[in-house]
Amino acid sequence: MNDSYFEEMTFRCAAYERAKKERAERKQQIAETHGYNSPEMDAWYAEDKAAGPYPYSAGEMKAYWVFKFRRENDADEFEMSDYCWDKEFHDFVETLRKLGITEFTITNHSTALMENIYGFIAEGCTMEGTHTITKKARRWAAEDYEQVMGIRFKVN
Repeated sequence: MNDSYFEEMTFRCAAYERAKKERAERKQQIAETHGYNSPEMDAWYAEDKAAGPYPYSAGEMKAYWVFKFRRENDADEFEMSDYCWDKEFHDFVETLRKLGITEFTITNHSTALMENIYGFIAEGCTMEGTHTITKKARRWAAEDYEQVMGIRFKVN
C-alpha cells in the first residue's frame, strides 16, 4: 500500500484549504477597505483564479476517503460506501491503483448500484462476489461493530 501517495494527498489538500481560507480573509479585508469595485479587488480575483482548481478530482477524493476511512478506523478492508458518478470512475480506480489498493467492497445500497457495478467493471475491476464486512460504527458517542453487506471488487 502506498502511504506516501496518501500523505501527499493529505498535505496538498490541507495546503490548498489553508490558502483558500487566507484568500477569503484577504478578500473580506479588501472589500472593507477598498470596496468590491476596486483595482485591489480586481487583483484579488486574478490571484484567486491563478490559484487554480482543487488539486484533486472528485473521483480521486472518493478514493482518498476510502483510504482515510480504513486508516482512521483501523479496519482491515477498504469500503466504498459512497456512489460514484460517471465522471468519477476513472479517477477513482486510477487513484486506488496509485495507492496500491488491490480490492475494495462497495456497500452502497442506492438505486444506482447497478451503474456503479458496470462503471467499475468498465475501468478494469473484477467483481468477485458478495461479501460482508465488519466495521466500527459510532452512534451516540459509543463505538460498536456492525456487519454490512456488499460486493467485493478486485482492482486489476
